[in-house]
Amino acid sequence: MLKWLLKSLLVLAVFVPFATALPVAALWLCRTPNGAQLLFWLGPWSCCFWVLIYSTLSTAPWRQGADAVREWREAHGGLLITSMWATAWMFAALFFSYLAEFLLVFLARSGSFGRMWLPAATYSPLAFCWVWRHCRT
Repeated sequence: MLKWLLKSLLVLAVFVPFATALPVAALWLCRTPNGAQLLFWLGPWSCCFWVLIYSTLSTAPWRQGADAVREWREAHGGLLITSMWATAWMFAALFFSYLAEFLLVFLARSGSFGRMWLPAATYSPLAFCWVWRHCRT
């Protein structure tokens, strides 16, 4: 159990700073073919991390304190249901981020034009999540 916990913490310690910094680094990575390829394969994982964070924080009234969050969570099905919705948003963001990237690669055949718009395609599910939340509230 301790070995599993240490491995999980190591993955967390490596992934969270990487996923946090990749949106800013994507602006520089997309300038070269190798950087664009790195962004193409690893960017959707960063996008799904950000969608998970945003979908959780944008719905729960966390600014009003722990009691408000507990009341909101109970009104929306409890911890399990709200966590399942956040996980569904995360996996949908991963899938649609890869889909947007593949569409960009196949529709924009020229290399520099496709690389220029790669960060926008990669993080488009995050923009969709933002629009969805603002239309629904």
